Formats: sequence, C-alpha cells, structure tokens
Amino acid sequence: MKTVVLAGGGPGELSVLVPPGRSKHTLRIVGRPLIHYPLMAVGEAVGRDVILVYSSEDVYREAVGLSSVRIIGVRQEGEGIEEAVKSAAKELGGEDYFLLVYGDLVVDSKALFKVMESFYSYEPTMAVLTTPLEEKYVYTYGVASTDLNGLVRRVVEKPSSIDAVEKPAYTVGGVYVLPTWIIDCFEKGLGFTDALNKVASEGRAIAVHWNGLWIDVGYPADLLEATRQLLNALRGLHVSGGVEVERNAVIEPPAFIDEGTYIDHGAVIKGPVYIGRGCFIGAHSFLRHYASLEGRVRVGAFSEVKNANVQPNVVVDSYTYIGDSIIGGDSCIGSHVVTLNLLPDEETPPRLREHLVAPQSLKKPIRKLGAIIGYGARIGAGTTLYPQSVVQPMASIEPGSVYKVGRGV
Repeated sequence: MKTVVLAGGGPGELSVLVPPGRSKHTLRIVGRPLIHYPLMAVGEAVGRDVILVYSSEDVYREAVGLSSVRIIGVRQEGEGIEEAVKSAAKELGGEDYFLLVYGDLVVDSKALFKVMESFYSYEPTMAVLTTPLEEKYVYTYGVASTDLNGLVRRVVEKPSSIDAVEKPAYTVGGVYVLPTWIIDCFEKGLGFTDALNKVASEGRAIAVHWNGLWIDVGYPADLLEATRQLLNALRGLHVSGGVEVERNAVIEPPAFIDEGTYIDHGAVIKGPVYIGRGCFIGAHSFLRHYASLEGRVRVGAFSEVKNANVQPNVVVDSYTYIGDSIIGGDSCIGSHVVTLNLLPDEETPPRLREHLVAPQSLKKPIRKLGAIIGYGARIGAGTTLYPQSVVQPMASIEPGSVYKVGRGV
C-alpha cells in the first residue's frame, strides 16, 4: 500500500504568517517545519516511500531534507483535496488501497499505526481516523457520525452547529485508508466528502478512534497548541555546540538550545522552552513556559516571552512582553511593546484550548490569546496590542499605538 501526503492548497486562516509563494506547511514549530511532523509519523508507522502532493516548491525542499522517508514529489493540479488526490493517481497505479494523510497534522505515529492495523485486521472498504469532537468548534472540522458498531454512517464537512450532527460523532482526523476507486468518484465530479459518503454507503467504513497527540494546524490557536504539546514532550537540558551562556544566566529544564545561540548575563530560561539556532537572549530577559524561538531570533534586555511561537529572523526589542502570541518571520517588535492576552468570557477564538494556570488552587481555566503578528511587520515602541489583534504582513504601526484591529479571528 502506498502513502499520499497532501501539502498543497492555500494558507487559509494562517495567511498573515505565510509570505507569497510559500506554504503554511513550512511554518516552523519547535525547530521543524510543519510538514516534517506528518512525514515523521508516516516514516515511523509505515516506513515506505511517500507521495507528496504539493503546490509550493518550498514544501518539497523541506520534505526531501527529512532522511527518514523517500519523497516522491507530485505537483498539485487544480484546487481542493479531490484534485490533489487525482494528481497522485499515476503514482498509485496497480494499488487497490492507499493511505492518505493530511500534511498539516501534528500527530503521534501510533495513530497511523492503529489505522493501518485496524484496516488489515477488519478488512473494511475504508478506514478513517477519528478523534474526540470539540463541540463548540464543530464548525471548523469535518465530522463523522458512527453507528454503535463503530462504522461510519456519514461524514459532514464543517457543520454549522453540533445540532446538525447525528450522534455519536467524532472529528475526522485527516488520516484515511481509501480504495483507489474513489478517484473515479472525483473524476465524475463528486467532492471529497460526498465521495467518502459513497464509499461508506457501498461498503464498510470503520472509524478508528484516537485520543493521543493530534492537532490539525489550521488556525492560530492550533499553532500555539502544537507548540505546547511538543514542548510538553521535552525532557532534560540539551545545549548544542557553539552555545555561549554567561555564568550568571539561569536555565531551568526542560529546554533545548540550538547551535550558535548566546545567552547574556542575568537571563532566566524556565522550561519547557525551545531556542533555535543563532538566537540572542539579552541581559535579564525571561523566557518561560512554552516559549519557542526559531532560528536567528533576538530578544532584547529585560523582555519576557511565554507561550509563544516566534518564527525565524524576528527582533524583539528591550522591555517588551510577548505572551500567548504568534510572531511571523522577519518582523520587528519595538521596545516597551505589550501583547495583552486575557480574553473576555464572551470571546471564543476558533479552537482555543483552555489550560489551567497557576496558582493551582484556581478552579476555572483562564482563556488567553495574544497577538498574531504577520511576517515582516514593524511594531513601534510603546505599542499595546489587544488580545486577538491581527497585524497584517509588512504593516508598520506607529510608536505608542493602541492596536485592536482584526480581533475576533
């Protein structure tokens, strides 16, 4: 059985972070581009060649740099999942079934192994990975309704509300074993969801339930959650060669500090934290829980970064607070900038997870989301960014501004 990984299409809700001609699959999470995570899972679970369907060359370049799998690149023709699968049809010649995996998943390889094992054990017409359904965000996912025997009755793409879904229901996990004749359905004009329902109605489609690591990275909150979950798996202290740490800096594991980084006097790093290659951490700065800095990020003196995904080549100047935020590549954050992050109860950003925060006696989870700052943006000194504010790519914000634009994405 051959494996197809889909890495085409546009950036969608992450568009402010993705420059023209590039793909969201190359956004970096804890030191790796997003596309590496599904490819690594395939390599560990299946260990065969991967047919990668892509739209942007940058995805292909990143994928071939992953040594655990051999990549067979296929450029996507047309739009949508149907066209992506049709683009791979020639490489699937002679196969009765194929494994299909979305390229924007951060997923445990055990989930893919479970799908394959279930397929070979029960020999259904189709196997679908399913995960627990987040009911209030049902409109952002594909949803599978099942019968009491675990067979898929119907798949609904992004239903308007939970009331539109027949129970029991689960999130469709973006991993499938499909019969190759489903391509004939696409050739006849059926959309992907309709084709899945046709396969389910004409055969046996099993739902393979998974409760472990699985994140579909489609919204800003997903990028933060993926960063958090991957850093949760970090253990111990890893300091690569060429890292210079001043003697009175403090590093509390778990932390990973990559090559060529400099950590100045009095800096405090309290894990879990990832610091990429060639970073500069200024004097008395504070990097704490779930901060992830990709390559060549500069954090100025007396600044704080926590629960943030900072893409490469970013400057965060002195006396600045970055919390629960995403910073696009090549952007510059001036001194004394503050990202506000505490959300009012009535605001519900798509897929924002609730996490219990200190003190441990606190009974109600606090919902936080800071700013989403587009690539190449310039934030003037003394600016305050409201929760959920979205700064457009290449924007320039005047010093001393109070910025609320784009809230509610």
